[in-house]
Amino acid sequence: MAYTKILLDTNTYLRLGNSIRPLLGAPFGKENYALFLHKEIQTELNRSSRLKNKFYWVNQEEHIKERKKIITLSKIDKKNIDDIYEFIWNYQNENNYNLSREDIYCLATALALDIILATDDTNMKITANEYEINILSTLELLKIMVVNKFIERAKVEEITQYWKYNNDFPANYYADFARIFGK
Repeated sequence: MAYTKILLDTNTYLRLGNSIRPLLGAPFGKENYALFLHKEIQTELNRSSRLKNKFYWVNQEEHIKERKKIITLSKIDKKNIDDIYEFIWNYQNENNYNLSREDIYCLATALALDIILATDDTNMKITANEYEINILSTLELLKIMVVNKFIERAKVEEITQYWKYNNDFPANYYADFARIFGK
């Protein structure tokens, strides 16, 4: 079965991972959307005590197990990703975007595999546009989930209340929410 793969960056994963279960690898909708992480996201989570403290749930066994559903890559894919990584690394350095290693791997992977990348990071979006990488915001991804009956609209409200509680709104949240969900 062919999937329409969507790669989640760290911020999108952290905004959705505790609220939607299962989140990763579960196909939904006519397009068989399936959400995945890059293995570098786990590396970032292991390294960052700030993320582990703010998002306490990432250390729960259920989430550790689910994060093993990473995007699979062939040797050729890995080589292409590494080559693209170098170009993006140089581009972001020239423009002072301060993208993390994990951010660049997500961008390079989405470009190499020609898949969608979900992110709310402004500098990642700018870089994705430069390289013509297909991107979605977390809110746009939620809309796809609602339209395809993967989640209910009430779940969107619950998730955004969690963002408010956690003080973790994406940039332009209110305008984007109105544009995407009509409120």
